[in-house]
Amino acid sequence: MARLNTLLFLVVVALAVVALIDCLLTERSRVQAFPRGAWTVLILLCPIFGPVAWFRAGRGAPAADVARIPAGPDDDPEFLRRLAESLRDR
Repeated sequence: MARLNTLLFLVVVALAVVALIDCLLTERSRVQAFPRGAWTVLILLCPIFGPVAWFRAGRGAPAADVARIPAGPDDDPEFLRRLAESLRDR
């Protein structure tokens, strides 16, 4: 039983540490719902609820101005346009 308690304690501490580091390193524009200081206090005072809330609601999606890299040729609109042109030219 002591091993299980120790393991659960370590999991909770690891979750809180990861959430705290992520909170402190996240860009200011992505922090949502509360200011970064409030998230930090919440993560430290509520070591289970705080990190879960941070990962669910605290950090927003990445900025939309980041260019999306196509995963494959069929996801690249430029490739599809050139392919359609080459097929028309035949």
